Amino acid sequence: AARSAIALCSLAAAGRGHLGVVIRAANLTDPGDCEALCCVRKPVEFVVEQGSKGFLGQVAVLEPEVARRRRVQARLGSAIRDKARVLIAADAGAAELAVIGTVDCVALPAGKGRRAMGPELPQRLLIRNLWVAAAFRRQGIGRRLMDAAEELAAEMHIEFLSLDVLADNEPARRLYEGLGFTDLEPPPVPVPNWLRGALSLGKALAPPGVTAEGSTEMRPM
Repeated sequence: AARSAIALCSLAAAGRGHLGVVIRAANLTDPGDCEALCCVRKPVEFVVEQGSKGFLGQVAVLEPEVARRRRVQARLGSAIRDKARVLIAADAGAAELAVIGTVDCVALPAGKGRRAMGPELPQRLLIRNLWVAAAFRRQGIGRRLMDAAEELAAEMHIEFLSLDVLADNEPARRLYEGLGFTDLEPPPVPVPNWLRGALSLGKALAPPGVTAEGSTEMRPM
């Protein structure tokens, strides 16, 4: 099907163009979108795929449709199972869909976060798998994907974002902290990053009609 016919998720805008990059929601029922995502994602589930070598070096040979389904399951199975909304950054100048950045957004109910002893969290949008191709980094694409995730949360009437990041991943932490994320489980005393492992960060979003400073936004009559 033509790219213009792809059904997009209900973002306020179908795409946001900037310096040859468009950010939009992927359609995980569209084979073209799925294949473009599979090209940039590593398998996260063990699935026998086309060309896989098994016991004694046997090579798997699958029917084309079976091979396609297994490729999608290996790389996008968790996103589909968790009903994630996958946002993609695409090279607007490419003849074929070329994904250069992605982020998954998963709606979660109120409750505990990743750790059982952690704080109670409100209904939230879990951000995961933020990725930008190496050749396109330091161009603001990661920030724009996060901005799009915030817009998606607003559309879903969700007012809190959460994510996990390795404590020693300084570039990612700078990005998230610059966007207003804070540590949900700060230690009572300083702890080395190598000892903390993964951090849980969160960000409360302003309710619709309220600015970040807390004042009510004036709308024209």
